Amino acid sequence: MPVNGELRHRIERALARFSPSWEGRDAARRAVALKMLILCELAGGRLRVVDALGLNDNTLDNYRHGKTEPRHSTLNMMAELADVPIEYLGNDWSVEDGVIHFSPPEIPPAGFSEPSPVWDLADRILIPAYEDVSGQSSLDTTWAAIPGGFWAKLSVDPENMRVVSASGDSMSPTIVGGTPMFIDINDRKLEDGSVYLFDTGAELIARRVQRLLDGSLDLLPDNLERYSPQHVLKDGLSDLKVVGRVCAVSRIL
Repeated sequence: MPVNGELRHRIERALARFSPSWEGRDAARRAVALKMLILCELAGGRLRVVDALGLNDNTLDNYRHGKTEPRHSTLNMMAELADVPIEYLGNDWSVEDGVIHFSPPEIPPAGFSEPSPVWDLADRILIPAYEDVSGQSSLDTTWAAIPGGFWAKLSVDPENMRVVSASGDSMSPTIVGGTPMFIDINDRKLEDGSVYLFDTGAELIARRVQRLLDGSLDLLPDNLERYSPQHVLKDGLSDLKVVGRVCAVSRIL
């Protein structure tokens, strides 16, 4: 997006004023401060923003200095006021030679990282990763921030939830490798038709349970073209280490 004339000068002056205070702040905080600074100028300046959004001068300055982080709803309103597509808020922004660049972020490796500060965390719950019997986490990081209202759809106590990154394609297309699986560790009943996570000692595997009349069960991969079911005799059920029921991935199961 090219910016010329007075608008370009305002953005450059704002950068000169506020960017020195970003030194020492983490990259995510600096990125949000830059977006707030640019949006403020694109929206017509400080006076128009504080009037339209009902902010006070100190609050807006704190956002631009990177001292505090705006709520996601505030960023959305700023983008609308500045006539910037809301989906650009998820991009990486930069300013160079009178051009504002909105670059798609690099796709992170499978797993979980700290939440973006543009999230509204007021109603979010931190869910730890599953840890095996040796105390080792199944992921490099140990939590994910999930909207609190999500759990109402599942009827699950968040205290009993753990998060695990899916591996491989054995449960494809239901569960795609690299996506998060949310595990209810309080549910180990092995209900017929439900998907459960099992700890084999060597790896964690998700399988769909099929109960049989003789008390045994089959552990079924959804990708039956490439993987075979595993039959577990009734006497061997006690040897299964059931982590819990997989109650959600990218959608409710």
